[in-house]
Amino acid sequence: MRVKVGIIGCGTIGSQLSRAIATEMPELNLVALSDIKMERARELAQHLPIKPQVLTTDELIDLVDLVVESASKEIAAEIVEKALKRGKDIMVMSTGGLLGKEALFSLAREKNCYIHLPSGALAGLDGVKSAAGGGIDSVTLTTRKPPAGLKGAPYIIKNKIDLNSIKEEKSIFEGTAEEAIEGFPQNVNVSATLSLAGIGPQKTKVRIVADPNIDRNIHQIEIEGKFGRLICMTENFPSPSNPKTSFLAILSAIATLKGITARIKVGT
Repeated sequence: MRVKVGIIGCGTIGSQLSRAIATEMPELNLVALSDIKMERARELAQHLPIKPQVLTTDELIDLVDLVVESASKEIAAEIVEKALKRGKDIMVMSTGGLLGKEALFSLAREKNCYIHLPSGALAGLDGVKSAAGGGIDSVTLTTRKPPAGLKGAPYIIKNKIDLNSIKEEKSIFEGTAEEAIEGFPQNVNVSATLSLAGIGPQKTKVRIVADPNIDRNIHQIEIEGKFGRLICMTENFPSPSNPKTSFLAILSAIATLKGITARIKVGT
């Protein structure tokens, strides 16, 4: 039996996932879309080879077996809670919305449901999870982005940073993952995923660098602990349709969905 999937959030990632499910994953049946801008969801539905329904969030969750959240960190936790309380599995793209909401993972266990977290634009998270089992002393993420990729971030606006005036590499933020997600909710979601895999958002350090001389998003993680030291760098091209989103983040979500279909095939 095909798994009924619904996607909440029809922006860059939601649109790409919709097309991938419709064309590459016969085990999944995309039956519904939802977005705060319902017209955007309707437009996406019209351009897909299948014709999913356009529903409210609650209607979608009631209908499907698997919820895909690609909306925003502001409503991610609310969507996760609603899905879990109805006994539905969910894949979360806006992992920043789960910081401080760790009780949701206990709810998932209670309801015998899965919260799927794609690795996003980072490599090396398997090593971070392994290291956490033996004890981690420090985690540092350094993110380098073209200035255009930081446009519109609350931290940029609040501190009146003129991104157009940056002519060479410039460090514009240093703080915790928790602070980074608040200041750059659409730019460094990777810091939330990293902190959930490691030592938490208040202990994970983040540095953000604007560099007009690069054409990609570069993430370097450095972990130290009882196991030794881990350094991993990922250079990601931005999504062609949205410079704030790394193309690898979309590919990671597609790979996660394909992993879910693989379990369906073997009956696990």
